Amino acid sequence: MSKKLLRQLTLARCIPHRPYKLTASQLQAKLEEEGIRVSLRTVQRDLEEMSGMGLFDLTSDERSKPHGWCFERNGLSDFANIMPLSLAVALKTWSDQASQLLPASVLTELNPLVDKASQVIRDSQSEPARRWLESVHQSPRPFAGNPDIRRSTLIRDALWRGRKFSADVQRVIKERTVWLRYDLINPLGILNQEEGPVLLCTLSELDPKVYGIPFEHIRELELTNHSTTQPKDFNIQKMVREHGYQEDGQSTIRFVGRIDTNNRALQESEIPGCNQRMTRYDKRSVVVETEVADTPEFRSWLHNIDGHIEVLAPETLKKVYPSRLS
Repeated sequence: MSKKLLRQLTLARCIPHRPYKLTASQLQAKLEEEGIRVSLRTVQRDLEEMSGMGLFDLTSDERSKPHGWCFERNGLSDFANIMPLSLAVALKTWSDQASQLLPASVLTELNPLVDKASQVIRDSQSEPARRWLESVHQSPRPFAGNPDIRRSTLIRDALWRGRKFSADVQRVIKERTVWLRYDLINPLGILNQEEGPVLLCTLSELDPKVYGIPFEHIRELELTNHSTTQPKDFNIQKMVREHGYQEDGQSTIRFVGRIDTNNRALQESEIPGCNQRMTRYDKRSVVVETEVADTPEFRSWLHNIDGHIEVLAPETLKKVYPSRLS
């Protein structure tokens, strides 16, 4: 397949149907999201060429500038004529549950196809198709104001658009459940498990570890303008297969570190975790030992503690915090 044909097929997939419209600049941005980087003029030429071919009644609204491009709804009848009945039944069956699986923007673009699938089924007068749709009952969709649906939509939209978001996350600290605010949650993937969907993400730029957080443990989401970042050697399929992510961030480690206390005395009560112990190493530093959950809060404590630090154990943290002590 030529690059031009692939680009125009991708562009056609990005163009909405009336009454929705997108400008050439907006379509250029959507192509970039699909990994295709071309100039605005190239996008404009493609649109003019596709419109000239008369495919699916691609039109532009020239009443104002910049022009908005869309497919006429009745132009989809061309596609309906070649849509197999089996695909139409699959689309119609699937659509009732799609709100739980896809970002809202994708669902909006697919609505005309679902409408056409219904038309194909009606026009076919197929008894098996009619009987199937009448016999398979789908649970009713929750109403639009349901906060669970809004939360799910925002999380999936953040992943789809490649945006970090801020949110409150439920954590367990010293056997107490609390909600903590994180400003740059970095979505990496979603696991649809029997007990509910789980977001794979990093919670802080200071902590590269990937956590698995149930959707129900996330609230008060706000998308940011920060793009997502991919951890080095990250492979979601391998991670899921090997369970290489930390569920809800509650792994316990035995931390040992030498901390510079030249500027301020460190108290045992300030050390996170339990079974804390602090022993003098020399005139300017102490060795700290503690059993602590390896969470973003603990990583933040390591990063923000006054003075420098040398991690002695475990090995995983030694790589993240190389010694700065002389």
